[in-house]
Parts: sequence; C-alpha cells; structure tokens
Amino acid sequence: MPHDLTPPRSSPRARRVLLRLGIGSVLAALTLGIVAWRLAAPPGEPPDYSGARPALADDGYVSVTHSIHIDAAPEHVWASGNDPNLSLEDIVQFDNGFPAVETTQPLVGDWIPGDRAGDRRWVRFEDAHYLAEEVLVDDHDVFRYQIWGFTSMQRFAVRHGVAEFRYQVEGDGTRLSWTYSLLPTTPILSGALRAFLDSTMTPMMQATLAGLRDRAEA
Repeated sequence: MPHDLTPPRSSPRARRVLLRLGIGSVLAALTLGIVAWRLAAPPGEPPDYSGARPALADDGYVSVTHSIHIDAAPEHVWASGNDPNLSLEDIVQFDNGFPAVETTQPLVGDWIPGDRAGDRRWVRFEDAHYLAEEVLVDDHDVFRYQIWGFTSMQRFAVRHGVAEFRYQVEGDGTRLSWTYSLLPTTPILSGALRAFLDSTMTPMMQATLAGLRDRAEA
C-alpha cells in the first residue's frame, strides 16, 4: 500500500488559534516598538536641572585617558582653550556617529574662565537630547567637571560621569591630558561602558585634543 503523503488539514479551530497567535505576536512587537521609540525620543524641552548634582562615588567608575603634547607653555594652552569667545560646540570634535553639541545654556554662574567652579549649564546635542554639566574645579592646572541627567538611552547605563583636563609642563611645552570616567548604573554594565569609551568617546577625545593643540600652536 502506498503511503499518503498529503499533510493533514488543520481544523478551523486550530487555524483560528494560529491566527490569534500571529496577531498577538504582531501586536506585541508593535507595542515593544512604541515603548522603545518613546524611551529613545528626546524631550520636548530641557529637563529641570535645578536639583543637587549626584554625589561622587569612591570607586566603580570606568575610565579612559588620552593626552597630547603641545608646543606651547601651559598658561598659553589654557588661555587658548578657555577663550571666552569659544563655545563648547567649537571645541568638542564629535565624530564616529556620536551626535555633536548643538548649544549650551548657563543655569548657574557666569562661566568666566578660571572662576567657573560651581557653575552649571545644560548641553543640547544635535539629536535634541540633553545632559547637565557642573564645574567642580577650575584653575590653570586642572579643569574638572561632572555630567549627569542624560535624556538619551545612556541614562539606563550611566549614573553620571566625571571628566578632567590636566595641564602639565613637558619639556618646553605642555602635556594636555583628558580623562573621562563613567559610573555605571549597575556593575554588570561596566564592560559595555568600556566598549563605549573605547569605540565612541576615544575618537572624540583624540580629535578634540588635536584641535586644542592646533589652536594653541597656531
């Protein structure tokens, strides 16, 4: 007897169940897509950054440091990079797909170079997302600041960041160093932040340092 290879027909009830499962899967995917879009969407206006800045942690940061030699004295390098006529978007050289700085708005202080400790501002990027920035130390040897309040998806991975420029005499010139330290929301994300610093922040930091060198040596 030959075998009947015709696949069995599903019952109307089974087809209805499969149809409902298919529709349910589509609706679930659409719902997840909408949620993801809302989470990634920029705010319509700047957040309220009037509250206290986050407390600094004793440890747990993921850090990267880059430096460059500049053929100019430290005081000249500092003055060149802290020219009051320069905006943040003029200084920071974003590339590698990271949104560039679009504008800033002071919230606290007058942002006078050399006297900015305690000053605060928000920073808006080209993708319409924001973060807050407050200066912690501002002298001719060290410029340290803290960033927090990310509205982008970074807020799920980064509690806050601390960055520092350091000006040191090196021969007849200056060794300008820039360190970025990010505190993950959970230690399990430390590896992801390390990859972010290496792949995204590093090109930006190196390009910015090169720009500061070219400006100081011009």
